[in-house]
Amino acid sequence: MMHTLDELRRALADEAAGRTTRTTFADVRRAARRRRRAVLGGLAALLAATVAAGTAAALTTAGPSPSPAPSTATPRLGGPVSLEPFESLPPGGPAVETGIRFGAEEELILWYQDQVNGVLAGVRHVATGKVRRLDSGAGVPQAGRFGMLLELDDRNGGVVDYGAFGAGDVVVKVTAGGRTMTATTVPVPGVTGLTIFWSRRTGALVGPTGSTDAPPDLAVTAADARTGDLLDTAERPQRSDGVLNQLDAARPIGERIRTGLLSPERGELVFWFEGDDRSALLQAGFLGGTGGPAWVRTLLSLSRPPTEIGFYGGRNEFDLGDGGQVWVGVYSGRATTVEMGGEAGPAVRHGSGTWSAHPRMRVFWGVGVPGLPRGVSYDAAGNVLGTTDFTQPGGG
Repeated sequence: MMHTLDELRRALADEAAGRTTRTTFADVRRAARRRRRAVLGGLAALLAATVAAGTAAALTTAGPSPSPAPSTATPRLGGPVSLEPFESLPPGGPAVETGIRFGAEEELILWYQDQVNGVLAGVRHVATGKVRRLDSGAGVPQAGRFGMLLELDDRNGGVVDYGAFGAGDVVVKVTAGGRTMTATTVPVPGVTGLTIFWSRRTGALVGPTGSTDAPPDLAVTAADARTGDLLDTAERPQRSDGVLNQLDAARPIGERIRTGLLSPERGELVFWFEGDDRSALLQAGFLGGTGGPAWVRTLLSLSRPPTEIGFYGGRNEFDLGDGGQVWVGVYSGRATTVEMGGEAGPAVRHGSGTWSAHPRMRVFWGVGVPGLPRGVSYDAAGNVLGTTDFTQPGGG
């Protein structure tokens, strides 16, 4: 099964595979300035007052942390969260810093993105500040209800359950393995009636849907902090570290696909696959100078062997930095030739390359595409097998 990036957040980043416009640096700066003016004023004081008043309850456990890294700390309010360009999201936040380490060099952070995406989470490198977004998001829960409950392995011997609740002044408790812990809760900065929470524990992680890996008594509840009345019980948590685990454990599969398209500043645009025996990610980057390519974007996730569906839905655009725009598509099937063109005619320059591990899978591209891009597949005799506008998979 193939996932475009919109699906890859459950299986990498949302809209990138089907995206047809680019967020410019000017857009990002304007969005950041608007958000800072509207939100940041006074939010640090709000969080400090909340923690001091005790509505952000400290995490309690039944013993010492199994982690050599800090497991929890007093929540802190950070600056706006800027993601990688392929995420197609402007800066969000401000970040709520949980103090929970993810591995040795990253820290779990949560933030409110907007009314559509709601509460998102990621891991931020403590030295560089680079943020890698986690799968899915807690969303925008209904009043008095949990959003999506999420869970990750913190790579330090702990399990972190986190999410958002649609009310303020609540107590969230996590029961697992015979222990009940009070989660840390923080009101979402600048948003009324929305609470972020997290709790770190030891024990079993939740597995895929339908598995029995999680503790049988795993339960997450929310109660009114004033009356103690039970408000809601969360549904089974979903793992949110799947893509990061896949990325961090991936190995190259097959040879790089060279395009011959050169960026004056970054080198040659190249593609490669990495993963394991069961699945792979198609990566894009620029190869310049010594060493390996500089990663730019993940194009899609797929199972191995890949399904021969013809054209994959979604296309990607790259800027070579010299005014040249490159459209890229992916195909898997019986065609011997696949070309990228445009709705108004052929591309000025086009090409394709096969994945050496699965030769019936092709990455194809075009420069100088007139109008919206179109893909065409041909058999050995030059007959057209199918066409696509990339809005949905199939054909050819």
